[in-house]
Amino acid sequence: MGWEWCLLALLGIVVAQGPEKRRTGNVCSVDMDCPDNAFCRQSSYCVCKDGFVYAAVNSTHKGCLKEGRFGESCAQHIQCHSTMGVHAQCSPNGLCACMPNAHLEDERCYETAVVGERCLVDQNCYLGQTGPDRQAFCVRGYCTCQLQYSPRDNGTRCVRDATLGEPCEDQLQCAGAGLQCQGTCRCRERWVANNHTNSCVEAVKALNDPCEYDVQCAGLVGAGDSMPAASLALCLGGTCSCAYSAHAAGSPPRCWPRRRPGQDCRRDEECVSEEDEPGYCLSGRCTCKTCAPDASDFGGANTLPRPTLLAAAILSIAAILRQ
Repeated sequence: MGWEWCLLALLGIVVAQGPEKRRTGNVCSVDMDCPDNAFCRQSSYCVCKDGFVYAAVNSTHKGCLKEGRFGESCAQHIQCHSTMGVHAQCSPNGLCACMPNAHLEDERCYETAVVGERCLVDQNCYLGQTGPDRQAFCVRGYCTCQLQYSPRDNGTRCVRDATLGEPCEDQLQCAGAGLQCQGTCRCRERWVANNHTNSCVEAVKALNDPCEYDVQCAGLVGAGDSMPAASLALCLGGTCSCAYSAHAAGSPPRCWPRRRPGQDCRRDEECVSEEDEPGYCLSGRCTCKTCAPDASDFGGANTLPRPTLLAAAILSIAAILRQ
C-alpha cells in the first residue's frame, strides 16, 4: 500500500477489504475461542464475520461491530468507513452519514469538488446532479463542465451554451461569432442572422466585396423600397452584386429597383431609361433627363395617364381643324 492507496482513500474510493481489516488479534483453535460475530481462521486467529468490523465496543473492550450503511445506526466511524469510504462518519445522532465536505453517490461518500478543482473520478465532481444528469466530469485530474457547457458562480454551476435566438443570462453563454446577449442571443451590430446555419455572419460593407451568403448583402439595398431586400442585392460569384431587377446608384452605391420611364417611383435613384441612363422621379413617375417624352419612353401608350391621352386627342383635332 503506497501513496496511490492514500490518494484513493482521500477521494472517497473504497478499497476492497482483506481479512486484516477484520482480524481481532485473538489466538484460537476453534470458533468458540473468538468474540461474538467472529470465527477462527485456519485454527490460528480470530476474524470478524462478513458484514462486521473489528472496533472498540467501549473504552476498555473491542469486538466485532456491524458495518453500517448510510442512515444505519453506528457507534464508531470505522463501521461507516468499511461500507461508505473514509469520507463517511458516524454522526452525533448515531447514524452513518457523509462528512460535511463529501456527498453520497452510489452508496459511497466521495469528497466533493467543483469545476476547476482537483479530482480523481467523475463522482468527485458534484454540482447537485448524479448519474446521467451529471454536468461536470473529471478530465485530466480536474473537474470540467461537459461539452457545450461553461462554468458559473465559482464553478458551482455549469450553464449550457446558447445559440442564436435562445435565452441567455450573460455574454459568455452566447456561443458563436457575432453574438451578443440581450435576453436572448442576437447578432451584434454589422452582423446579420443566417437562418440556414442558425448563426451570425458579418455584413458586407460595399458592393463587389466578398460574400458567402445573400443575407450578407442585404444592407446594400437602397432605403425606402417595398421590395424585399434579399431580391435586390445578392451574393453572385462570391461578391455582393445587384440583382437583374435592380441597378447600382447613389454614393456610396446601393442596389435600387430598376424603374423605367412612366413607372411608379419613390426616389430618383430608382429611375433609368431604356438605355440605363439615369432618370428622376417626378410626381411619383419616372422620367428621363435627356429623352423625349414619347410613348416608348413611358413603357407604351397604355401606361399613359388619362389626362395625357385626352390632351393628345385635343391637339390632334385642333390640327385637323386648322387645315
